[in-house]
Amino acid sequence: MQSNSAEQVLDQDRTPLSSLQMQRLSQAVRGLSSSQLSWASGYLAGIGSNQVVDASVEPLGLTILYASHTGNGRSVAETLADSAVARGVSTRVISVSDFKPRDLKKEKLLLLVISTQGEGEPPESAQELHRYLFGQRAPKLEGLSFGVFGLGDSSYEHFCQAALDFDRQLEALGGKRLLPRQDADVDFQSTSTRWIPEALDIVEKQVPARQVQILPLSKEQVPVRHDRNNPYRSTLLESRRITTGDSVAEVRHIVLEIDPAVVSYSPGDSLGVLFKNSPVLVDEIIAATTLDGDTPVVVAGEALSLHAALMTRLEVTQLHPKVVTGWAELTGDGQLLALQGDAGALRRFSQSRQLIDLITEFRASPDAATLVGLLQPLQPRLYSIASSQDEYVDEIHLTVTALRFTAHGREHQGGASGFLAERMTEGDPLDVFVVENPGFRLPREGDTPIIMVGAGAGIAPYRGFLQQRRARQDGGRNWLIFGNRHFHRDFLYQVEWQRYRGEGLLERATPAFSRDDLNRAYVQDRMREFGSAVFQWLEAGAQLYVCGGRAMDEGVSEALLQIVQSNGLYTEETAAAYIENLRSQGRYQRDVY
Repeated sequence: MQSNSAEQVLDQDRTPLSSLQMQRLSQAVRGLSSSQLSWASGYLAGIGSNQVVDASVEPLGLTILYASHTGNGRSVAETLADSAVARGVSTRVISVSDFKPRDLKKEKLLLLVISTQGEGEPPESAQELHRYLFGQRAPKLEGLSFGVFGLGDSSYEHFCQAALDFDRQLEALGGKRLLPRQDADVDFQSTSTRWIPEALDIVEKQVPARQVQILPLSKEQVPVRHDRNNPYRSTLLESRRITTGDSVAEVRHIVLEIDPAVVSYSPGDSLGVLFKNSPVLVDEIIAATTLDGDTPVVVAGEALSLHAALMTRLEVTQLHPKVVTGWAELTGDGQLLALQGDAGALRRFSQSRQLIDLITEFRASPDAATLVGLLQPLQPRLYSIASSQDEYVDEIHLTVTALRFTAHGREHQGGASGFLAERMTEGDPLDVFVVENPGFRLPREGDTPIIMVGAGAGIAPYRGFLQQRRARQDGGRNWLIFGNRHFHRDFLYQVEWQRYRGEGLLERATPAFSRDDLNRAYVQDRMREFGSAVFQWLEAGAQLYVCGGRAMDEGVSEALLQIVQSNGLYTEETAAAYIENLRSQGRYQRDVY
């Protein structure tokens, strides 16, 4: 997202550079963070003023490495980098996906920011580094000093497990731990705000004084990066239902207007959506707690009314276990208090309820400040982008399933999906930010075949994939294996897939509709059915993509193992090694939620 903004700074009408020099400079700054641009600005200024650069002092004293699935890790890493630069620490910040694992042994000072997903796994972008560090080729790291900041969600069993694993392994390989590992929960910003100065106090003692004067870019020159703390204000252009009225789920096609000079994205990326909670639900919560919505409260240092806090700042549709345990203390209820000793039961209880269910079933009378202090901060929701900017230069498309369900005697809605589906109309503003997903990318070579597996709204990124392949006239073969409930009710983007088939862009389209007859078929069943062809495509160099829920991903993983075994005549062990090799080559990419 910074590249276009950075290029705007390079005004060709005023620059003394030639067009070729401008092009090279534009390419050089593309993708740099604000901290990297500031350092580069000072470095060039130093050269221009004939300052001497001491070659014996490494210009990049501190490396900040981040691996993130939702963008939170990148946010922490860039805030850390900006703070380091402000202190005069020579710094570079880099995504794990752009980092060569074997270069780790060259590092002297490293801070790793890493999130955890699934069953304690690192993000897809960090899988290669994880394999390297835990494999037979792992290097000795006696010269490395390191620190680890982990992001996770304590409502899951394996909280910050990836950070724990990396922290232990870096030490086992000889690295020196600069400071204890820091694990951050959903409210990660309060934790990172405290940890960053502590970490940099230690880092400053390790880094030699810089020999180049840093002259930061002015505020007008520094490209603006839009993230959860500084979202982009888009406009809703279209919201239409793409499932029939009698389908189980309401799925909507959302079109947002953007400025391509400010916002850029690639197929495979996600869009973070900031939303407001339902005013009806907020009123119910206030009534159930017998509080006054006009009561002033403070959230993250900001004074506002209780009603405004519940509408815009606090999580009320996703119930966190910490909220349940805190509410248990308020009520003194034996059933709730018993959950504190059973983590699994506590998670199941929380996942099946929203805040309104908890406070109406187990009554308490907290004051407004206590209620606010108990709740988690409102988190943006991420949606896979369903378009290519090569085809829709000033738009972003989403495929949104409106979450609705009945439980505990009341109707419930999803927070963001309810906001998008019911409370937004065309022309309304919406705050958003792009979350890059480097671990879910089209092949660089346009002639590489791809197999795209998805269920429900999990086919959204493949719409963007095919749009980009068509716009760039890529010659690679494309195979879509997709699933949903009913052919006539839930065939998402049916006309588009049929058009792509007619054009020859989509060579194969293999549907799996699970509720059209008694013989339920899912995407993994279709993969087994056409297992020979799947294996032939893989042998021909195809890349395999999987997007959807965790249960679907597990089914696809099992099916793939069986396909490789039976068609490649492998043992289970060698088939697993074959699949692992696909992952290490970037030919088996997953976007699982």
